[in-house]
Amino acid sequence: MDDLLDNICLSKQSPVITKSLLDLAANTAVQKEFPGLDRYAKNLMGALQAGDIALTETALLSLYTQLHGAGSRYSPREREQLSKRKGYACYPGGLSPLMKAPQFIRHDSVVADLGAGNGLQGLLLQRICTHRKTIQVELSSELIRVGRIFQHALGIDADRIEWIHDDIVHVSVEEADFIYLYLPAKPLDGGKEVYEAIARKLNRTEKPLVIFSIADCLARFLDRRFSIFYTDGHLTCFVKK
Repeated sequence: MDDLLDNICLSKQSPVITKSLLDLAANTAVQKEFPGLDRYAKNLMGALQAGDIALTETALLSLYTQLHGAGSRYSPREREQLSKRKGYACYPGGLSPLMKAPQFIRHDSVVADLGAGNGLQGLLLQRICTHRKTIQVELSSELIRVGRIFQHALGIDADRIEWIHDDIVHVSVEEADFIYLYLPAKPLDGGKEVYEAIARKLNRTEKPLVIFSIADCLARFLDRRFSIFYTDGHLTCFVKK
C-alpha cells in the first residue's frame, strides 16, 4: 500500500491531476450542477496542506470518484440499449492508467475512450499530455452534456475533443493510436458482441496501436499481432507494432 501511495501522490502526473480536479470542483458551472463537491475539494486541500500522503490519496480518490460519476443518467432509450448490450454504467477507471499512459501518447496522437462516461479520463489525459485529439464515445447524452461542462471548465480547446453519442459498435476507431476502455459490457450474449465488434475494428488496423483495458475482456478477441506488455489484474496493456 505504501508503494501505491507513493506512485499516486509523488508521480509527476499527480500535480496536474490534482490541480485539474480542484479546478473542476471550484468552477461555478460545475458547482451549480453538483453542489456537494465543495467538501471533497476542502478535504483534499486540507490533506495537501498537512502534507499527509495517506490522507491526500484518500481525498484525491474521493474527489476523482465523485467527478467521474457526475451525470451518470440514461434516457429510457439509452437504458434499453445499455441493457441490450449487457452494458455497465459509468465506473471510475482509477488513477493508475493516467500515470502509465503518458509515455505512449505523443503530441500528434489520437486517443479514443470507448465508453467514456463524462469523459473525465480523456480530459485528464489532455491536461497531462496535450495531444491532437481525444475521441470520447458514450451512449448517455447526459454524461456527454456534463463532459462538455468539464471540458470548458478545464480550458481544453474544442478541436481537441470529439464527443460521439453512439453505441461503441457503430463507431470507427481508425484514427486512434491509443485506445482506452473499462469493461463496457458483460462478456455474455449481447455484451460479447461488443468485444467482437471492437476487436474486428482493431484487428483491421495496420498502424501501431496501444490499448489500455481495465478489467479486460478483450484479449481473447484480438489477433496474434497484439501482445500484452503489462498487467496487474486491474489494468491490462496491449501493443500492436
